[in-house]
Amino acid sequence: MKLRVSAPEVLSESELEQIWQAAQRIWAAVPLRAQAPDEFYDYLSDFGCVIDGERISFPQSVCETVLAEIETMRTERGPGRPACVQGVPLSYSASGQALHAHDLHSGQLRPATSADQVTFSHICDMFPRLGRAHPTFIPQDVPAETCDVHNFALIIKNSLEPHRVSVYNARNIEFMIQLQMAAGYTREQVKAAPVFATKCWYNSPFMVSRENTDIGMEARRLLGHPFQISTMPVAGIATPVTISGCLAHIAAEVLGCNVITMALDGRLAGWVAGPLTFDMKTGIHTQTGPDNDILRVASAQLAAYIFGGEYTVGGGPTTAAKVPGIQSAMEKSLCALFALMGGARSFGSLGITAFADIGSVLQLVIDLELMSYLERLLEGVTVDADRIGEDLITEVAPQGAYFLNQPHTAHYYREEGWIPELMDRRVPMAWAADPVTMLDNAQKKAERLMAEARNQCPLSDEQLARVDEIVAEADKLASTLRTR
Repeated sequence: MKLRVSAPEVLSESELEQIWQAAQRIWAAVPLRAQAPDEFYDYLSDFGCVIDGERISFPQSVCETVLAEIETMRTERGPGRPACVQGVPLSYSASGQALHAHDLHSGQLRPATSADQVTFSHICDMFPRLGRAHPTFIPQDVPAETCDVHNFALIIKNSLEPHRVSVYNARNIEFMIQLQMAAGYTREQVKAAPVFATKCWYNSPFMVSRENTDIGMEARRLLGHPFQISTMPVAGIATPVTISGCLAHIAAEVLGCNVITMALDGRLAGWVAGPLTFDMKTGIHTQTGPDNDILRVASAQLAAYIFGGEYTVGGGPTTAAKVPGIQSAMEKSLCALFALMGGARSFGSLGITAFADIGSVLQLVIDLELMSYLERLLEGVTVDADRIGEDLITEVAPQGAYFLNQPHTAHYYREEGWIPELMDRRVPMAWAADPVTMLDNAQKKAERLMAEARNQCPLSDEQLARVDEIVAEADKLASTLRTR
């Protein structure tokens, strides 16, 4: 059978209910501070919210309306429960939004460039199963106001197909639409399935900035999509440091987010929070460690408890390490394995270090071997008469350990075993004679990939020229606005 796992649990039903009740009281007591266009406020006011300048309060009637919708959703989905996962194939993606690059040749860190994006795009296309959840590199050699546009154009011009870039300036959304159209899509196809991401990010505690509401509202207008909103609060900074306190806090914020989506589009957004922990020693948020793993499990449990349905535990493979090495190997492996055993079957964060702030071709090569490891785990065990090999055992075993030279072994060893490309498994003295490590092997492979990677973009010269025209138009508009 294939590997079968169930998502873990860290909270009892009574503990979940205690947190949920606290969240509702916090939601009713703490107003949301939102910087937004008048249209945004009008929708919320019409829904029954109280608007006082930038402060938005949720009276009892609003709370009751949203809670009734949540109860309906929970009834449809069934009670919250851990998912039992089996037979779901693994998918994985390069990710990150790195301002820095780990230079393959010098081993040093430097600002990410357009050339990094070009090379990385070529390399990613060498692996047909490798997705791209984020652009990995955010080039620092292009104008900041139109960086999203430049990056999307670079990916389009250097990839088999467009891949996701997040938009951080509402004025760039129309240019992103035009770029995807230049890659062969109609406007209707772009509206139905935009490759780029346009999301309003909620700023904990209980705030939404104007630049974020502008993005959400402009995307809603141009794409005809419901308003998208998410929050990624950091426990100990934006919420209480305690896991239960963090959960109550973010559940209250999630309720506020659902008020917004109900008011604007008549729909529940559901659980839109991805909380992180804070390292008090170094003063930075962290995405790895047992505290972070527990918080992710608890968050998934609470989400299912409130909105109903099954939950799994995602995450990884990510690391705080700045360069590939012992720390990145430990953190990425533990993070990914914990998530896999919690039911995750989709992984991002390949090719990045420093929690997505550094892009690395070397790390990508190592991460792909980790994915191969996880894939073998998922295959589990196949049982049939030929694999059991009863006749083989009775024939060979009395002679001694001679299974290695049997056709049965030659036939099955690739399926049953796992043969890593980069890891070193030689005996000690063989290694001593040629002390090459996994990192050395990964370096060689990364260098070979960089040398062999080619642009597989299928666009015509006319399409490529149109991409350049759109980027120039975006830069011209940004320059005009900057000089006003």
